Amino acid sequence: MKYRLDYKEEQEQELEVLKSIYPDELEGEGEFRITLIPEEQDSSTPLVLALRIKYTPTYPEEIPEISLEVLEGSLEENEHDKLYTDLTNMARDSIGIAMVFTLSSFLKDSLTTFVIERQEQRKKVEEDRIRKEIEEEQAKFQGTRVTIASFLEWRENFEREIAEREKTTKSLTLLRKEELRRNKLTGRQLFEQDEALARSDVTFMEEGDVTVDISLFEREFDMESEDDENSVLDLVRSSTD
Repeated sequence: MKYRLDYKEEQEQELEVLKSIYPDELEGEGEFRITLIPEEQDSSTPLVLALRIKYTPTYPEEIPEISLEVLEGSLEENEHDKLYTDLTNMARDSIGIAMVFTLSSFLKDSLTTFVIERQEQRKKVEEDRIRKEIEEEQAKFQGTRVTIASFLEWRENFEREIAEREKTTKSLTLLRKEELRRNKLTGRQLFEQDEALARSDVTFMEEGDVTVDISLFEREFDMESEDDENSVLDLVRSSTD
């Protein structure tokens, strides 16, 4: 195994290559960060991360110190853990060679996948919401689907309701008859009640109304009857003569 004394030189050479690849994205020297923007970005929920690298004394014979920094947007805890685990495993597989570009390319591709998955998930949620609204709107016109079980339940409830109504109606009818029986008036009571009502109407007559004395009509009727009787007697007497 070759004993290497030029780790520092290899690190400087890799850093120069990285600066040419990421002229605006790379910041720092022995401890640096590379800003990574996904190939497909979501304007409503943008996601930008930085890969932070710190060279160890014997890098690349050992993995560097790796960390992730969220510059824009957010990462779920499980997403962060998955990215870090994948980067660490990839770094272990790359021991002995310069690996930062490989790690940064992998991270950029992973961010792009995250963005696409989030877009698809948001689209699915929106489609489910619209479909639910359409189904609810259609249900207003279609009504409830009738099954044998639901029909039998409806008929049982309907028959029970009819029976209760009939029972209530019979009870009210009996109560009404009993009330009429208890409050039944005699002919004299009805007459007195009608006479009292007729007299009570006088109290509601307005000023200037003409009152009518019924007794005058009764006397006049008696007088006319008496005149008719006298006329008949006169005719009988004249015929006998």
